[in-house]
Amino acid sequence: MSLIDNDLLSIQEARILLEHAAESAEALEGLPGTLVDDFLTHLREGLLPKAQEYAEEAFAESDYCSPEDEAGLTKWVVTDLLDDVCSQTPVQRIVRSRNGSSEVCLPKGVVVSLLPDWLAVPTMLSQLFMAVRSKSPIVFSATARIHGTCGKVMEDVWKIAEFCHYPVEAVGFLSIFCPEGEEWVCSQPCVRVVIDSREDADGRSFDAAGRDVYYATLGNNPVFVESTADLSLCADEIVLGKSYCYGMLPGAEQSVVVERAVNAGFQTELRRRGCHFLSDEEADRLVRALFTDDGRPYRELIGKSAFDLARRADIVVPETTKVLVVEKPYVSDRSFFSKAKYGPVLSYYVEDSWRTACEKCIELILNSGHGNALAIFSNDPEVVRQFILKKPVGRVLVNVSTGLGCIGCHSDLPKTLTVTGWDCATTSELGVTYGDFVRRRQVGIGGGAPARDLLGRASSCDHPPVAIKVHLPDPGAAREGRDEGSESIGKESGDWFSGVVEAMKNSFEEE
Repeated sequence: MSLIDNDLLSIQEARILLEHAAESAEALEGLPGTLVDDFLTHLREGLLPKAQEYAEEAFAESDYCSPEDEAGLTKWVVTDLLDDVCSQTPVQRIVRSRNGSSEVCLPKGVVVSLLPDWLAVPTMLSQLFMAVRSKSPIVFSATARIHGTCGKVMEDVWKIAEFCHYPVEAVGFLSIFCPEGEEWVCSQPCVRVVIDSREDADGRSFDAAGRDVYYATLGNNPVFVESTADLSLCADEIVLGKSYCYGMLPGAEQSVVVERAVNAGFQTELRRRGCHFLSDEEADRLVRALFTDDGRPYRELIGKSAFDLARRADIVVPETTKVLVVEKPYVSDRSFFSKAKYGPVLSYYVEDSWRTACEKCIELILNSGHGNALAIFSNDPEVVRQFILKKPVGRVLVNVSTGLGCIGCHSDLPKTLTVTGWDCATTSELGVTYGDFVRRRQVGIGGGAPARDLLGRASSCDHPPVAIKVHLPDPGAAREGRDEGSESIGKESGDWFSGVVEAMKNSFEEE
């Protein structure tokens, strides 16, 4: 019986994918904007009806999260987030910058994305849309736990790309998963951006020199409820944010700090919305069920419903329970409940005043996590200001949950499903958005009307560069080994290039 050396096969496939991605960058540079917009439109039309199917397959394969919630999140990505991406300034267009001068956005280069085990499909699609809009080649990699579902989504994306004459090689997927292959592909000089959306980033090592690296985490995100807060609104936001996708939203709430004056009333509001407060003995049983002795969560209990977690811990709760709440007197680095909980479990702290609550929130943020977010529910402007200025976090949400606020769903923050923290972000956005796929080039001109007129006329030339150097392999060969034996519906390389030329002619005629 022969043995298959998967690590070498994975590295070999990664090398081929990167070669094709680097070559496709030249073709992407010459694509007309109308072709890119057409591809995004067809992605919306082709992927939106399959959101529920993708979510059910992801749940069947990974056993994480709620398929209904994940389908809703995928639909939000394919509609709202895609609309937000399409509204951004396209690459290769000279525009006025915020300081009054001019600038142009250009693609950074090849992007590599390591997808998480949960919410992998909406995360992948959100990054795909940003890459396409910025004309950036991107290569995805998924672990064995969610690999099959991600591969199927990519097959659908490739079919749409071929139909729209978009270079398939610009959207790669590592079909042979192996840690050695991932580390190799992340370390190559042609890679300019690496997005690591997994919680175990410390377990991977690769050369990060010369590239932007983003580490996405859930974070240990506290919520403060001040005495002037609207308790009904606060309870609605917290329960929805922590129960959606069973507590696995990027930036989901982990702890609640409540001012004592409103503690009784707020607990009543939480119980009305399906929260169950555990006794000390029940909390101990939950800890033994959720965490190993060294504090790591059991992988099989991540992203489970509150009722399922209670059942496994031999705790009797109603089937309608949405969130399990554990009241604690203090924060401890030895307490499992003072850290991030990968499910619908909240720690609950009561403080005498907003000043002591402020200190408690800082303890929670520094205890673990990367300072992703903090939410404050208050109608006191001075308290809100102090929390905004004093907390070591990347985002402060005011009267909005961290789970739904961080991703830009219930807030005006940039829409993203890749949330980074205060202490591991490489840009001021603190999350992977369209702006992280492009680099900005400043454009300066001399004084006088003729110079401004010249730049204005240059800005009106929206077509791509005329001189295009294309080195594209056969689209069918790019997927060799991924869909071997399947019927090809794509175009040959000559047909693909003819389609691009035709699209460019149409673009020029419109101008």
